[in-house]
Amino acid sequence: MIKFKSFISQIFNRLAVLLAIAGVFFYLINLSSLNAKIQTATNKSIEFSKKSMKIVTLIPYITVQKNHVLLGEIFTNVGIKANSRVAYSPKPGKSARFDAQWLYRIARAHGLKWRPLSLKTHTIVERASYEIYEDEVLDALRKALYDRGYQNNIEIDMNNRRLNIHIATNKNSMISVTGLTVKRKTGRFIATLIVPGDSSNAQRFRLTGRVHRLVNIPTLNKNFKRNDVIKKDDIEWIKVRSHKLRNGVLQDDEEIIGMAAKRRITSNTPLISNYLQRPKLVNKGDLVTISLTSQGLQLTTRGRAQDSGSKGDIIRIKNNKSKKIIEAKVIGEDMVIVNLFNRIAFK
Repeated sequence: MIKFKSFISQIFNRLAVLLAIAGVFFYLINLSSLNAKIQTATNKSIEFSKKSMKIVTLIPYITVQKNHVLLGEIFTNVGIKANSRVAYSPKPGKSARFDAQWLYRIARAHGLKWRPLSLKTHTIVERASYEIYEDEVLDALRKALYDRGYQNNIEIDMNNRRLNIHIATNKNSMISVTGLTVKRKTGRFIATLIVPGDSSNAQRFRLTGRVHRLVNIPTLNKNFKRNDVIKKDDIEWIKVRSHKLRNGVLQDDEEIIGMAAKRRITSNTPLISNYLQRPKLVNKGDLVTISLTSQGLQLTTRGRAQDSGSKGDIIRIKNNKSKKIIEAKVIGEDMVIVNLFNRIAFK
C-alpha cells in the first residue's frame, strides 16, 4: 500500500514539472509573436515616414537672394532638381505672386507629384534687398560738390526726395554721382546717381535740386527785453542760407557784445544795428554825480539828469545847488563830467 502511494506521488510530481515546462514554452511563443508584431508595426511606421519625407509640398512664402528663382526654393523634396531655374527673381525690394496654374505647370514640367488644392493656392517670392536712404544720397552729392570746390558750409535741397532705391543683398552697396552740373548764381544742380556705383548693369536715377551756401552769424541764445545788456555768454552762432540774409545783418560778435537791446529780441533772430543801442548809463530823472575838472582841479557835486544817455553822450543836468542846467558828458553809470576849461552852456 505504501509503495502504491509513493508511485502515485511521483507521477503527480512529474506531471507538475511537465505543466510548468509547457507554460514557459507557450509564454516564450507568445512573447516572440508579440515582438514580431511590434517589429512589423515599427517597420511600417518607418516606411510611412520615409514616404512622407518624399512628399512634395509648396513653400507659400520665400525670399530669394539671386537673379533666378530655383525649383528647390518653391517646392520641398525635389531631389537633384532643386537647383533648376524656374523664373527670374523680382527686382530688389519688389515681390512677385505665382498662382496655382503656373505652379502646376512648373511641377508637371519637372515631373513632380504635386497639384494645387484650389485655384487660390499661390506662393509669394520676394527679392532680398536693402534700401538706400536719403542721407546716403546726400553724402554722395556732398562729396561730388566738394570735388567741385564747394566747402563744408553748404546745404542741399533735393527735388526728388523719395527715390525708393533698393540694392540686392548680393551686390555692392557703393553709390556714386556723375554728370554733376551746378549753376553758380542760383545753385540749381542736375546729376545722375548710379547704384551700385561699380556695376555695368547699375540703376541710374536723375537728381535735381539746389545747393545753398551757409553763413555763420551771431544771435542771442535767449529772449532779451528792452535795455538788456548783451554779454559774451549770450551769443550763439547759427548757420543761415546766404540768400536769406537781410542787408545789414551783423556778422561780427564784437558789434553786439556790450550793446543793449533797443526793443524786444527773440532768441536766434539775425541782428541788425537798428535792434541795438549803447546801454543807457544815465536815465532821465536819475540823480547823478557831476565831476568838474579844470587844469588839474577836480570838484564833484550832485545833479538831476534831464535826459537819458549812453557813454559819450552829451546830456542836460540840473545842478541841485545852483538849480542851473548844464551840459555834461556821460562817462559811467550815473556819472557825468564837465570840463570847465571848455565852453559850457548854461540855461
